Amino acid sequence: MLLANPPRFFWSLARHNQMIECPRKYAYQYYFSHHGWLSSSTELAKQAYRLKKIVTLPLLVGQAVKQAIRNYSFTTNTESIEEHMTAMRNFIDQELRRAYLQTRDHGDDWYHEPNVYTMMLEYYQKGYLADYEIQQTKTSIERCVTSFFRSKTFRELQSIDLIQILPQEAFCSVELNSVKIFVSLDLLYHKPTTNEYIIVNWQTGKQAHDHLTQLALCAFYIQQTYNVPLNVIQIRNEYLYLGGSHTYYVTAKEIDEFHHTIKESLMNMHLYIEHSEYNQPKPLSAFPMKQSTRCKQCVYQELCEKTD
Repeated sequence: MLLANPPRFFWSLARHNQMIECPRKYAYQYYFSHHGWLSSSTELAKQAYRLKKIVTLPLLVGQAVKQAIRNYSFTTNTESIEEHMTAMRNFIDQELRRAYLQTRDHGDDWYHEPNVYTMMLEYYQKGYLADYEIQQTKTSIERCVTSFFRSKTFRELQSIDLIQILPQEAFCSVELNSVKIFVSLDLLYHKPTTNEYIIVNWQTGKQAHDHLTQLALCAFYIQQTYNVPLNVIQIRNEYLYLGGSHTYYVTAKEIDEFHHTIKESLMNMHLYIEHSEYNQPKPLSAFPMKQSTRCKQCVYQELCEKTD
């Protein structure tokens, strides 16, 4: 089955990881869900797109926490820390409640407009949220909010007159070998006195993820965008659920390894493409399914069961 208008090709770490995790999931995510929001699309595209828009509760918590941090003003600090913490908790609670009410009360609306309404995976699979899921969410919110106000980044940004917070889009990009490479930055700021660039990744999960490819990607983006050497680029992972942080400096050797990883990844991605010029994928059957314990938490599981 040829796609009428294939999506434009790009590379991102998320795309790379999904291809490794399961080629069939990769196919649904980046090809066969394309244009699924259009009424004229095939039923497969509509269903794949609908499933693609389902989100897990931990992901929603992470999104709400990061939005609350983006909303925080380091230049207006008349309230106490306790008042700021309460305001941040309230914002996150409201965001999650809105998502829950849409999930519970607007299932039919989501079915027809999945790009407008939210659907939680946990509710979609069971028809309710379990008590332990609700309790875990409350714990995550409390830990993340508390850790933010205790974080090294928060302390540094209190000296806002000595620091320049740099604007960035939700997804920044840089070109490498004529391919657009996307990178996600939670926060970027500059210290003019030392000419240091600090990238901050807010990690809200229960496990620390310090992937070299992600670190090198961030450093490469800053190096190319601001034309600065690697030794002035700091990458700081703030572990909001776990507490604490870790700061990295990426070396030239690690950048070379990153280039090799991308080159190999692009070669593997092109194995699934029929026509490179148009990014036309091979048939769905050319994307094998990987059976694993992760299948139970995969949003595309029901599609795989249909094609078994």
